[in-house]
Amino acid sequence: MKILITIGTVLSLVFTTFQMNAQDAKAKGILDQLSAKTKTYTSMSASFEYTMKNVAEDIEETQKGSLVTQGDKYHLEIAGQKIISDGKTVWTVLDEAEEVQINEVPEADETEDYISPTKILTLWEKGFKYKYDKSMTLNGVEVDVINLFPEKADEQSFHTIKLYVNKAKMVVDQIDIKGKDGTDFVYVIKTFKTNETVPASTFVFSTTNNPSYDVIDLR
Repeated sequence: MKILITIGTVLSLVFTTFQMNAQDAKAKGILDQLSAKTKTYTSMSASFEYTMKNVAEDIEETQKGSLVTQGDKYHLEIAGQKIISDGKTVWTVLDEAEEVQINEVPEADETEDYISPTKILTLWEKGFKYKYDKSMTLNGVEVDVINLFPEKADEQSFHTIKLYVNKAKMVVDQIDIKGKDGTDFVYVIKTFKTNETVPASTFVFSTTNNPSYDVIDLR
């Protein structure tokens, strides 16, 4: 009986490993397609809705945001602030307080927490393991769900990122970030446009044109 149990356990482990490898291969295939397509864009612009949820604390707050990117440049509007970068400098603008903080873009190895908005659709290429989850219908659209797990999990405030990839368009329709403290963030992409002409002024904050703003230069 003991021998049969041992053989059964080994076969089970072999089958499970085969399944995981197959799922990982499927996830990699989808992510590689997504990366390749993303890298053909000269620019991207998206509007989105994001919700912060914590069931234990009965919190659910929804807001809207927008993002424009071009190469290493971006203009992000979220949570009542604008975060603007020309690829070298980052301006964090609080219009209501008439304040702007100026920083340099962190080097890739300076901080584990910094993820440039321009890398959000290719973030799995570095620092993540991934696994295919399932196929499902999301808001009437067929999507593949892929789970991302940070390799340095102890250094992150989240344990999983779920990507919902539109099968027909090969774009991300939704991103869920699962926090370790029970707080989750759900980002739903409402509009997505590519290869549009974007004015250079989109990626720079002019202190000259905003003389009333308090400038905090942290460079």
